Amino acid sequence: MHWYWLICGVLMLLLEFVIPGLVICFFGVSALLVGGLIYFFPGMFLAWQLLIFAVAGAVLALLCRRLVPGGSKGTVKHQDDELDGDDSVGAICCCKEAITPEKPGKVEYHGSFWRAEAETEIAAGELCVIEKRDNLTLKVRRK
Repeated sequence: MHWYWLICGVLMLLLEFVIPGLVICFFGVSALLVGGLIYFFPGMFLAWQLLIFAVAGAVLALLCRRLVPGGSKGTVKHQDDELDGDDSVGAICCCKEAITPEKPGKVEYHGSFWRAEAETEIAAGELCVIEKRDNLTLKVRRK
C-alpha cells in the first residue's frame, strides 16, 4: 500500500511544475510522508493514513505562507501584468493591423502584440494612445 502513496506523492510534485501556485507540492510531500510511515507501520488503518495526509498537507501549506513572503497565494505573474496600473493609460503603441470600429486589429506594446479596438479607423503603421485595457484587449485612439 505504501507504493500508492509514494507514486501519488511524486505525481503531485511533478504536477506542481504544470500547475504553478505552490499548493499541490505540499500535498505531494504529505503523500510521501504517509507512504514512508506505512512502510514502517504496515498495519496502519486507511482512516489514519487519510488523516495524516490531510493534516500534514495543511500544516505544510500554512507554514509556507508564514515563511515565504508571497508564496503559495496561488497567483502567477503574467507578462501583461504591467498593464494593470495607470502606467499603460496614455502610453504610445504602434498599430500593426488596421483597426476599424467594426473590426478589431493588432497593436504592438512593449514587444507584444495585443488585440485592439478603436472608435475611429487607425491604419497599420500609425501610432496610437492606450485609453484603457479590457482583459486582453486594449482600447486605443489615434495619436
